[in-house]
Amino acid sequence: MNGHDRWNPWRGLGVVGMLTCLCVLLFVGSARAASEFDQARKAYEQGQYAEAVSGFDRALHGAPGGVGVLYNLGNARFQQGELGRALAAWRQAQWITPRDPALRHNLDLIRRRLGRPEPELWRRWLTWWTLDEWGMTAVCLAWAWAGWQIIVRLRPESARSGAGLRRILGGMAILVVLGWVAAWVSVVCGPNAAIAGREVAARYGPLDESEIATRFADGAEVRVEEHRNGWVRVTDAEGRGGWIQGLQVARFHPAIP
Repeated sequence: MNGHDRWNPWRGLGVVGMLTCLCVLLFVGSARAASEFDQARKAYEQGQYAEAVSGFDRALHGAPGGVGVLYNLGNARFQQGELGRALAAWRQAQWITPRDPALRHNLDLIRRRLGRPEPELWRRWLTWWTLDEWGMTAVCLAWAWAGWQIIVRLRPESARSGAGLRRILGGMAILVVLGWVAAWVSVVCGPNAAIAGREVAARYGPLDESEIATRFADGAEVRVEEHRNGWVRVTDAEGRGGWIQGLQVARFHPAIP
């Protein structure tokens, strides 16, 4: 063994020190986020909604993706009349816990507040699972069907007795794959943001001097199509659209452009 292969105790101590510092930082960050959340919740209970929004925002930066923080942030924004930003917060939470009854109630509440019709049954069915759940279920069913095919190859006598099971597994796999594809298409091609502001003017170009193409009400669901110099080009389900300031939209999911 040469000198380079010898274990260096100082290097080991350095690794332990780095891991310890990382754990401390994570603990401090989570504790601070929890403290911010508690303070924001108290402000909300006291009717101080602006302070609650600021507190929940800070807690969200300390614990990104926290369902409870997103849910309460949406509640506080809703109480302030910020329908678009409330909708965006609840949509983000829906990505994580789509079957949460309180969250679905709030989404139905804001839908009625915005005067939108109840979504079709198939749309509600698609949002019952997350994209990951759709994908994992499809993979498991496909593997189960493939596994049964292998068993039939190895034991041909089981083909007749298990024909019904094979058809069930195959049919379920096809349905779930189609469901996953439909859910994915709805994410890729559907709305991914809400208008955050009252009577937001969408212009023909990304300039304040451009003519107004249309106007959007607070909470209108749109799709962000393009970015340019702090402006975004959006369209709604009816094909109306234009350029608006980037701060006037609230994303449904921060990881999706």
